[in-house]
Amino acid sequence: MTGEPLNEVEGYMQALSRVREAVQRCHPGGGGLAGLFHLYRSGALEKVGTICEDLEYNFHGFGCLFTGVDGAEIDVDFLEGELEVFDSWRISHFSVSVKNEPPASLQEIAEVCRSLVSQGRLTEPRSGWFSIVA
Repeated sequence: MTGEPLNEVEGYMQALSRVREAVQRCHPGGGGLAGLFHLYRSGALEKVGTICEDLEYNFHGFGCLFTGVDGAEIDVDFLEGELEVFDSWRISHFSVSVKNEPPASLQEIAEVCRSLVSQGRLTEPRSGWFSIVA
């Protein structure tokens, strides 16, 4: 049995919100996740490290993989260095990191994301890339 795509997307969105909260708590005034990305790009922040005591980060290419103490992996990219974006693969990867049940298909996840776009909860700044509405 595979996962429910809506639950997977909702779970990812909640986990990303927790990451945002941790960054705000431990780096107040730092511009959120994009601010961390800029610190890394400027050389002021190491490629790999810990935020607070319960959230690890690992910058890559145009994004960052955050890992919670529970093993949850929340991966985001930064569109034009500013906007946090994610795709179906990142949601699927998150789902695998938090449960043993096989994730929904990438297509099912994308369909759910597009449904959330039509509801105004997500945007799709580029085809297949989604962002939580602030």
